[in-house]
Amino acid sequence: MSHRRSLRFSQSTCPVCGGKEVARDDLKGDLLCTNCGHIVTRTESRSVGKFDIAQHLKRNGKMTFPRLKEVTGASDDKLFGVLSGMESMDLVTQLAGQYSLTKKGQRWYRQRLGQEWGY
Repeated sequence: MSHRRSLRFSQSTCPVCGGKEVARDDLKGDLLCTNCGHIVTRTESRSVGKFDIAQHLKRNGKMTFPRLKEVTGASDDKLFGVLSGMESMDLVTQLAGQYSLTKKGQRWYRQRLGQEWGY
């Protein structure tokens, strides 16, 4: 069974890189830039995973818990649970109240990004 995403290209442009390679993910309903990986629009969801958090930390650098909560839209408990799991896996560290990806976390993110796009 293939885990590749089913994508349909859209007429939109990416607000981050200005690319025209914007596609809709049929499984989740998200609008994604296939050039830079930015999620242009996201269907409303309160669940958050390690990949979502890693994506925000990779793009924005160090972020505080309230900022991560704001950008992911997750509840306190769910976000704290995922961040705790990421810390125990050495994917993320917390210094001075800000979370950032470790080197292991950056490698994990790159590998996961490749899996998301079927590489």
